[in-house]
Amino acid sequence: MSRQEPHPVAPRTRTAFLVRLLSNTLSQQVERALKPLSLTQAQLAALAQLTFTDEGWLSGAELGRRAGVTAQAMSGAITDLERRGLVRRSPHPTQGRIQRVHLTEDGAQLLDRAQQLTEPVDARALALLTESERDQFRSLLLRVMTAAGCAPTAEPAPGE
Repeated sequence: MSRQEPHPVAPRTRTAFLVRLLSNTLSQQVERALKPLSLTQAQLAALAQLTFTDEGWLSGAELGRRAGVTAQAMSGAITDLERRGLVRRSPHPTQGRIQRVHLTEDGAQLLDRAQQLTEPVDARALALLTESERDQFRSLLLRVMTAAGCAPTAEPAPGE
């Protein structure tokens, strides 16, 4: 069985270009939605990732990896979140250099509010798709992300 050559794709419709354009557009819209909360996307990602862990904490380095930002950028985000009482840090019991980051009740409440404010961004982006197409789009996106090595580390809860 011979392998077929991929069909050439015009540069303006290449997957990487389209995903980047979509990502940039959605990022700008999410930033605007978060403005009333004085929350950045890195901070939002940190708060959200802390809800996905069974251990109840993540290190700053792991939060940075999951959010797609540098450890230094995440460190600044965590410092601000801690100053606002949205997370707390504690030393790791056996790894002296690791600080465990925990979500506080105030952080969980702000995360809920942030999700309410950013939901319309998703709704607008998917408005032209049927419910079935939305499910298919998310499924295909997760498969592509898996192939690219950047799939989310935790399964989304039902209904997300």
